Amino acid sequence: MKLPILLSVLLLNSCALYDAYTMTKYDSNEYKLITEIRSDAQQAKTNCSNSDTSKINAVNLSSKTHMFVLYSEHVPKNKDIITAGTELDAIAQGLSNQYTKATVSAAFCRIKFENIEKSADYMQKVIGARPR
Repeated sequence: MKLPILLSVLLLNSCALYDAYTMTKYDSNEYKLITEIRSDAQQAKTNCSNSDTSKINAVNLSSKTHMFVLYSEHVPKNKDIITAGTELDAIAQGLSNQYTKATVSAAFCRIKFENIEKSADYMQKVIGARPR
């Protein structure tokens, strides 16, 4: 009776150790970048009524999201963040490209910056919850 209990305890501990070993560790640089992206998007959405300022904000933010993708893409065992970062970058690049093509409405601007902010917030929670 004691042997099955002992084996199950050892097996569960082994699985936990394996998960901890193979899980991506906390990266303060990655966390800092996503926090900056979230903060910039949060501030930028308040300036959407000024199209010149919004265009500058969109271009700057797209540069940061691209840097985040480049930074994260070679972190081992980081597939989910790489995928999320690539999608976040696509939103930011799309907004930036829209400003080069036409005038962007304040409502569209706010919606896009809010999308970026919410995505960055979720990513920040995931990155911040990693083991240290």
